[in-house]
Amino acid sequence: MRTITNDYRDAQILNLGGGSDRGPYLVTQTGVAPSDPVPKTRMFMLRPDGRWADFNAYACQGNPEAMDEIVFSSLPEVMKTFGRLMGRPQVVDLPIDEAGLKAWIERQKNGDPLESARAWALQYKTRHRGKT
Repeated sequence: MRTITNDYRDAQILNLGGGSDRGPYLVTQTGVAPSDPVPKTRMFMLRPDGRWADFNAYACQGNPEAMDEIVFSSLPEVMKTFGRLMGRPQVVDLPIDEAGLKAWIERQKNGDPLESARAWALQYKTRHRGKT
């Protein structure tokens, strides 16, 4: 099990825009939180505030707006955030609703997760049009 880092080379930057659209972007890294008492591999998302969070804490909410706080509107915003990360990664401990997570997993079985992400990205762009 590998511990997550603040090194951009260890992360994946996912463009949720479709076709020639750019952004929004998710920054992911799979591994173990540095301070986990019981190491458990999870998928973490870098938030624009520079802290990492378990993706499941957002997916389980069943609310598209909840995901808004873990995306970046542009690549320069991603790079700026990585530029200010120092030391050990800070991981925010958020609750995970098991029933909500189970419902989210069930929804992914019935469709293409990438298409679901792109549909969410279109909603995100509509909600945030003119804010950036």
